[in-house]
Amino acid sequence: MRYILLSAILLLSFASCEKAETPASREDELRSGKWKLVAGTAKWDPAIGLDTLVNYYNALPDCDKDDYLVFGTNFQGSQFSDGKCDPSEPDEVQFMWELYDNGTGIHFWYANETFFEQSAVSAPFVSYTSQRFTIRHTEYRPNPVDSHQRDTITFTHTFGKF
Repeated sequence: MRYILLSAILLLSFASCEKAETPASREDELRSGKWKLVAGTAKWDPAIGLDTLVNYYNALPDCDKDDYLVFGTNFQGSQFSDGKCDPSEPDEVQFMWELYDNGTGIHFWYANETFFEQSAVSAPFVSYTSQRFTIRHTEYRPNPVDSHQRDTITFTHTFGKF
């Protein structure tokens, strides 16, 4: 009788346990949807002259604003273009991506179409939710007035899931 009672208690214990849900990883969240650029600025800090903040997103034509990213498996991704600015523009452009520093930043390779002809971008997340993220990266260019000095351009891009 003891064994039957003990077996019943163990069976009830296992049956009443609920499986704890594991939160989705940042990689899984990125892969689970389409991401569209929803905001973007460029802060130009020239070696000579005044700093300038430009809202480049507002200056983009609508045919570029409808482009979106899909983060695929094996760190492969694609940028798709719904409306083309030029008929020769491809429907899809491949890129590579990977998270770094425990998911606090993201690397992009071959993402020239997304990041103004920058083929490699490493950017920490300024903010991140499962529906929206903002990244920031810096680029250095020779100063057009004094080639011995460099201008600094800091880009901030915000993507939203749709």
